[in-house]
Amino acid sequence: MSGPKAELLQQNEVVKSRLKSWRDNLLGLMRERSLTQNGLAELINNRFYGESDQFTQKNVSAWVNAGLPDRKGHVRPFPKFEIMLQIAAVLEVDLGYLIGDIECKTYKAQDAHEYTGIEESALEEVRKITHFERKYHLGESRGSNSAMISEILKSPILPELLDEMASLAQLNDKRDDITEAVVAEYGEELVNRALRYCDDFVAPGPDTPEEELHEVEAINEAVFESAGVSPEERPRFMEAVKAISKAIDDCYDEENRLVRDESASRYMVQKRFGEIVELIAPSRFTK
Repeated sequence: MSGPKAELLQQNEVVKSRLKSWRDNLLGLMRERSLTQNGLAELINNRFYGESDQFTQKNVSAWVNAGLPDRKGHVRPFPKFEIMLQIAAVLEVDLGYLIGDIECKTYKAQDAHEYTGIEESALEEVRKITHFERKYHLGESRGSNSAMISEILKSPILPELLDEMASLAQLNDKRDDITEAVVAEYGEELVNRALRYCDDFVAPGPDTPEEELHEVEAINEAVFESAGVSPEERPRFMEAVKAISKAIDDCYDEENRLVRDESASRYMVQKRFGEIVELIAPSRFTK
């Protein structure tokens, strides 16, 4: 359909969202396959029209720009339904994916995704393993790989392994948050200056002799001058210095915590995995 009525229909929010999905997904699939517009036209011609020039690059250009205005300002419509089906067929997807009805490329994959919650790309890797589409495999038949995956998935320890792996993957490094909090409080310029000079300041102890206090004051006065800190700025500057010193200590503590937690988490992952292996393939040797 083309003309004013078609353009009015294409302004409908439901149709507009489908048009955008169509453009995004069609272009995405063409990029995945390194297909030019001429290349897509040739695929359709070869498969459905006996290599005749039924479609050209100009047709494909109209398809990938569906929903967008042409040079005359008219909105380009969807291709005809039968053409959309042909496009989906040569790109090996269901039409529902191209128009945004499903997230996965086929309804079978969508059903599997919704049932298992596993991403389509992961489901595709499982299919490759069980259909021997990988370069390396150990089994002598498709059934052996499928059976092994089934045993792993049925293992009562698998949920515990997944929990441990999730804990490991989700370990939160708070060092950036610590640093960003100091910058947010004192500003990047002041923090950078304070960071440059924070190690030069001398903090006197409670029992420092009076003659040494004068020496400490002289050292700190020289640091203020080197840093270009006016008397009015000094209280705020020293606050920043103390905050930076504390942040450095906190980051050090955080790094130690991460090392400790990651080590413990990796140990548990290995332990759970070993338990699964022992369930599926018990040791033949007594210890």
